[in-house]
Amino acid sequence: MIIVIGAGLAGLTVAIALQQAGHKVTVLESAPQITYIGAGIQVSSNSSRVLRTLGVEPHIVKYCTEPVDLRMMRWKTGEVLVECPLKQPAQEEYNSPYWHIHRADFHRGLMARALEVGVTVHLDSRITKVEPDIPRLTTKAGKAYTPDLVVASDGLHSICREIVLGKKSPPNPTGQMVYRVTLPAKKLAGVPGLEEFATIPRNNHWIGPHATILSYLLEGIEQPLINFVFTCDSTMDEGVDTKLEGSEEVRERFKEWDPRLGVMLEHVQEVLKWRLFTHHELANWAHPANKVVLIGDAAHAMTPYLAQGAAMGIEDAAVLAGILAEPDFATVDKLPESLKLYENIRIKRAARVAEASISSRYFTQMSDGPDQEARDKWMLEHPGIWEQHINIRSRKEFLDELFGYDVYTVLSEALAKARKEGVDAVTAQVGTSSVSAIPAVL
Repeated sequence: MIIVIGAGLAGLTVAIALQQAGHKVTVLESAPQITYIGAGIQVSSNSSRVLRTLGVEPHIVKYCTEPVDLRMMRWKTGEVLVECPLKQPAQEEYNSPYWHIHRADFHRGLMARALEVGVTVHLDSRITKVEPDIPRLTTKAGKAYTPDLVVASDGLHSICREIVLGKKSPPNPTGQMVYRVTLPAKKLAGVPGLEEFATIPRNNHWIGPHATILSYLLEGIEQPLINFVFTCDSTMDEGVDTKLEGSEEVRERFKEWDPRLGVMLEHVQEVLKWRLFTHHELANWAHPANKVVLIGDAAHAMTPYLAQGAAMGIEDAAVLAGILAEPDFATVDKLPESLKLYENIRIKRAARVAEASISSRYFTQMSDGPDQEARDKWMLEHPGIWEQHINIRSRKEFLDELFGYDVYTVLSEALAKARKEGVDAVTAQVGTSSVSAIPAVL
């Protein structure tokens, strides 16, 4: 039996994958009931490929939109600096769609698929004690579980990460926060200059000093929505990581930005503030006893600037379950080799994407001045996707490595090498392109 701690996106994905691989899987979730916070989420080709393989697509596709492109705009005026396609390369080059979906609809779809394939889910099952050498888990109600393996998908503030590492490992504040907003698209109907935001599926980015704004359309379970993410330097009180409040603060902080944003914010009453954290790269994701292993945010919480946090957890799930689907890696006595192979494939891949995400922040949040002017001039002269583009979101070789990453091909090659040369010979496929901003040439 395998226990998954946490019924979030990565936890449910790995539960589905492990159950389909022939294991008996139980998910323990601390919340007494499933509630949905957050807003939109981006599911790029590298992760949609996994979801389609696992049979999740039929449960979510009607709630997905496919953005035609990504547009970056000047913060103050809304001047378009660069556009690059998303839908066409996703379908034609990476062979799996790029989706936007509300997190609640995504989570409901994963839960439906998990139950459909036979996963057992227990709510109100907060873990109060972890004995990794046995392994044994004890819940707040005193219920004890002794599985063969514990997969810890217990999120940013994971209790299992400290146990795996043998020391405290709190997440690191990035110094930034987001205001998350959803707005019914119909509220912008007929408003001059705003129709495209309410009708065209697109990744809209405003880039400016110490802040970025993202908007995109969501299908929604009841009606189309516009999802906004205002990312900026944090003003949240110490010890407060999330807070629901009115829209006055975000309207004040962004009042000098593109006037269209102010008009849209006039229709917003409620905003969710969310502090941003990350983790430094961990040396290992498995406990030395090889009976507890980390996945998703518990292993590698990352900044949101490339929208890859959930995608990395979904990739983790496919790799871990794929290894444990193989008869020669699926038995308890083979767990040391299996978990080492999982780490070798995943740790450096996740670390590289995390590094690229941080680089993207500093490229898009430049202060006004000569560097920003050179950046904007170069992007205006180089629309679309190019090799060696200064914007990582338009850099062909990096996008091929990010969105074109086929986790199943990677896994197949890793398994073949492990069988031939041993697990230690397997290394992560991380690519060779630059993940840093390339200086603009004036």
